[in-house]
Amino acid sequence: MLLYAPLYLSSHCVNQCLYCGFRQPQKIPRRHLNRDEALRQAEILRGRGFRHILLVAGDFPSLTTTEYFAEVIAALVERGISPAVEIAPQTTASYAELVAAGACGVTLYQETYDRRLYALYHPGGSKASYDWRLRGLRRAGEAAMGRLGLGILLGLADPREDLLAMVRHAAALRQRFPGRKLAFSLPRIHEAPQGFVAPCPVDDQTFIRMYCALRVAFPRAELVLSTRESAALRKTLAEVCITQISAGSSTVPGGYEDGGARASDGQQFPVCDDRSPAEVAEWLGAAGFELKWDVC
Repeated sequence: MLLYAPLYLSSHCVNQCLYCGFRQPQKIPRRHLNRDEALRQAEILRGRGFRHILLVAGDFPSLTTTEYFAEVIAALVERGISPAVEIAPQTTASYAELVAAGACGVTLYQETYDRRLYALYHPGGSKASYDWRLRGLRRAGEAAMGRLGLGILLGLADPREDLLAMVRHAAALRQRFPGRKLAFSLPRIHEAPQGFVAPCPVDDQTFIRMYCALRVAFPRAELVLSTRESAALRKTLAEVCITQISAGSSTVPGGYEDGGARASDGQQFPVCDDRSPAEVAEWLGAAGFELKWDVC
């Protein structure tokens, strides 16, 4: 089991995704970490054992530039950390710069593959372009990104249709880039900004079956589970098929400050499993897992 932590760099965002806590009209305190602030957050995570960190940021072109991400990535690599990115879709050239800086992977959720619903949920901002987002992982692959992470946001559309579409998308990527690692995540909407109710909620049993279907379809892929889900459900899925899990997560920039206190004001989404990394590691070790803290 690979353990990782997200490091949120910026909550500024130009997009208007109806389901997201960072959506542009949302009245929240916003923060953008400069390089030194990001490295201080990374050192806190490094002190807790993490060597694999997922850099997450809203889409705000004047702040979240390729140069900014490359600078942070290179500094993390110098400190023995393997960074991946979960950011807005980039050009092939931008992805190549991130790879050159040391990025080991990219996560890019299509959210839903239903074009009509995608347009409904993304009424404004650069994310409104369905095709630009859909082709993002192909551009990352062309830039020699080592790991390509796919995902759908469960609750937006028919989960079975979206899962099938994602499997087809991944199969096309595997055929085009046979040497790359594939990864999948299935985040569920549990709580969203006021006024948005997920029209297609997914129950626990369906959720587990969807992960099992991915394991059958892609036996060697990484299956990722975040702290959106409860400790009990994470335990079940870890014993079934999950290979990568986060711990002690914060979804707000600067949230690892003050000796581990995680601010909730301005978070992208609430964390359900709030156990510390040490507690999660102890649980996994007791369950017989071989723990990995780095992707290498």
